[in-house]
Amino acid sequence: MRCGCPQCGTYMVQRESGLESGCVCPFCLTHCRDCMGTDTPPLGAEELAPEARLRQRLRELENEED
Repeated sequence: MRCGCPQCGTYMVQRESGLESGCVCPFCLTHCRDCMGTDTPPLGAEELAPEARLRQRLRELENEED
């Protein structure tokens, strides 16, 4: 997908750089993540770790009940 800059309308260039991927306008340098489906980057491993530990603990509790 190719984006038009939301600020100036210039055709934006895709920038692939892992979790920071998105588009950047070569004219005004505006960054965009619209084509990624979100305006925020995906969560990194350090941000997901507490959620993963919680889910693991819930699975353990469910197994103890059986």
